[in-house]
Parts: sequence; C-alpha cells; structure tokens
Amino acid sequence: MPAEPATETATAASAAIARGELSPVELTEHLLARIAATEPALHAYATVTAEAALARAKALAGEPARGPLHGVPIGIKDLIDTAGVPTSYGSPRFVGHVPGRDATAVARLLDAGTVILGKHTTHELAWGGRTDSAFFGPTHNPYRLGHIPGGSSGGSAASVAAGSSLGGLGSDTAGSVRIPAALSGCVGLKPSRGRIPLDGVLPLAPSLDHLGVLARTVDDAALLMSGLAAPVQDQPPRRPRVGWLGGWFGAVLAPEVRAVLAAVRARLEDAGVAVVDVAVPDEPLMPEAPLARIVREAGAFHRAAFQADPALFGADIAELMRLPAPPAGQAERQEAALGRIVGALRSALDDCDVLACATVPVTAPPVGAGTVMVDGREWPVELMLTRLTAPFNAAGLPAISVPVALAGGLPVGLQLAGGPMRDTTVLAAARLVERLTPPLPAPGVSGPAIPAERHEGERR
Repeated sequence: MPAEPATETATAASAAIARGELSPVELTEHLLARIAATEPALHAYATVTAEAALARAKALAGEPARGPLHGVPIGIKDLIDTAGVPTSYGSPRFVGHVPGRDATAVARLLDAGTVILGKHTTHELAWGGRTDSAFFGPTHNPYRLGHIPGGSSGGSAASVAAGSSLGGLGSDTAGSVRIPAALSGCVGLKPSRGRIPLDGVLPLAPSLDHLGVLARTVDDAALLMSGLAAPVQDQPPRRPRVGWLGGWFGAVLAPEVRAVLAAVRARLEDAGVAVVDVAVPDEPLMPEAPLARIVREAGAFHRAAFQADPALFGADIAELMRLPAPPAGQAERQEAALGRIVGALRSALDDCDVLACATVPVTAPPVGAGTVMVDGREWPVELMLTRLTAPFNAAGLPAISVPVALAGGLPVGLQLAGGPMRDTTVLAAARLVERLTPPLPAPGVSGPAIPAERHEGERR
C-alpha cells in the first residue's frame, strides 16, 4: 500500500497535523492498515493495541496540540514497560506480564502526544542481535523475508522501514538500535549515555545500556528525541570534520560494504567535506570484550531465574548462561583492550567533529545463521553484528546509523559518532550524509491481513 506524502515520515505527519490537513485518527487508521498489510510477513509487533491507539487518537484530535509529536503513532520495544499492555521482554518467562506503570521514557512520549500502536518485537531479553525468537517466531527483514532485521530492537527497525509505524523507542547495549537500523534500512540514534532515563526498562548490562530511537529520517529521529530528553548545549560546525575510522574498524568488512563506504566517502569529499583517516590500533581481544562484559552483567542479573527453570530461556541464551568462568585475568585483559579502543576514539574526537565507519560489516544474514563469512574467514554472527557498534556503548558517546545504499538488495548503514553530549553535531553530520545520499527504494514486503482477534494481546 503506497504511503501518502504526509504519512511517510513523522516530520511530514507532524506538520500536516499542525496545519489541520491530517487528523491523528486518520493517521492512526492509516498505520493500522499498514500493520494489517505487512505484519503477518514481518512479525515486527509482539502486541498491536489497535483499540487503545484509536481511542487515544480520537482523544488527541479533540485537544490543543501538545507539541510537534502530537498525534504521531509510534511503537515501543517490548523490553520497555507500558502500563496495562503486555510486556514479555521477548521471553516466555514473562508471558502474561502486564506492567502497572509506564517507563519514564514512555511517559514522556505520551506527555508529548504520541499514539502508541503497540509493542515491537525484541530479541529475547535484548540479549542478541538477530530478533529471531525460537519461542515467538522470527522477525523478518522488510527488504528480504527470511533474513534477520538485526536486533535486539529488530521489530522497531522492521516496522519503521516497512512503514507500519512512524518511529520506535528501542534500547541499545552493544548496538541494538543501530544494528537493526543498518540492516533494515532506517535511521537509528543512540544518544549520549544518560540522556534518556532507563527506569522501567529490563536491564541487560547496566554499564552499557542506553535507550534510543528508530526513525525513517534524521529529522524524524530528532523529533522523537525532542519528546524524550532536554536539548544539549551543542553548536555543530557548519561543515563537520569527519574522521574516517580505519585500522581495527576497517579491517573486517564484506566487499560490498567496503564498496558502499568508499562511495559515501567520495560523495562527502566531492561536497567539500574534510575527511581524514583515523587509525585505531589492532586489539586481539576485540570484538569479544564488550560481549564478555554483557555475559558477566546479564548473567548475574538472570542467574537465579535460569537456575530455577532453564527451559524458560532460548538455546542461545542458555548457552551464554552456561559459559564457564573465564581464566584468571581474562576479564581484566578484555576490559583493558576495550579501554584502549575507547581511549583511541575519544582522542580522535579531539581533532574531528565526528567519526565514521560502517555500522555493521555485513548485510543482513539469513534467519538462523550462526556464522557469517568475511574475507574467507567464518565469524560468529553476534561478534560480527556488534563489532563496530559496541565500543561506542562503552564510551557512552552519541552514535547514529544512516542508511546509505542497498548492496545485493539489502541495506547498508553508515555509523557516525561524536564526543560526549555532542548529539546535535552527530545529527547535523547525519543530515549532511542523508542529503548527499539517494534514498533507498521502499521495501516491498506485504502479506495477508491480520485476523481481527490478533490485533490485541500478546502473540504466542
């Protein structure tokens, strides 16, 4: 179903609502119809709250505008509490769980006037980059069914890219907003650590956890952030100086991703942007160091529940929970390696406004793939998905993924990161990349209508 111009982006819809040319009810009905057309194929929603969304839209239609997000329909990752709406955190352990209150981030979005269409699917407990649940079924990539959307905020990315929501609130611990944005062909922003409160969000690894947004455009991402956090005092330069990350960050890239990056860099340079090479030393204990920290922190959080009933955990989570204790000194060596990478990134930002690299070194692997092949070497899929994103979680830096091309029919994302609380600079650089990049063609995913009785409640 082709989208009308005013319903393609949150920014356009917001402007149309403000002008009185579009009502929140019409917009919500349009998005629910899009869900009905795409959802059976995608499985981007764990719960669709159609009746509540329409009631909310009707109420908002009769109110004075609360701001630019008034009447804009979005989805919330199923890791984030929503009062009165089933929230399973992607886990059979929590099926039937209905929070009594909204997470602070959700409350802020509601106060800003958004309409919540439902809960977007997540990788189990947000502990993975694929969103291919063995319990609830996989979420599919809108550009190619049978391939992952990325994760763990995979439902949000798939929905936004397919046009079944105008934005999503996700979480990002090792790249869980930026990875699915890159693989599914939308924008994913992880702001500076601490800008969005985490209360009401199931923890994964507290030292790395962030909330972030998924959106169709950079302006849409900024619009969503306007309802979530106070603006930062950051004056972006008129022309950013871009540090192009090489060394470890450029060492492992699929050939088609490397070719896309070269084309993006050439467009920036042709536009007069200063692009300088930044080398990062090789670190033999990367990229497993941030994932090892997640194993330690998430393992501690879930250990009692796992010991009580391991059958309530998927096979990949169970495998992680059963990992033996690392050899003496291993965690310290991993943390030292991660610290050196973080230090190198922060040092590079002394001379550059933003750093640039691929978001993910490969395009979306097939559902069920445990490994990917790059340059003749087989890599565990989770190590490859998080390789270039996780260091920015450890550093707490703002980072965004912008779709820049299709390679073999699947999206490729460019990642841009800036200094602490330089979120506005990162957004400005991302807008520049977006302006210089031909937009991706819309994905062609569609499917039969959802039976009416499945519009409400948890899918199982």
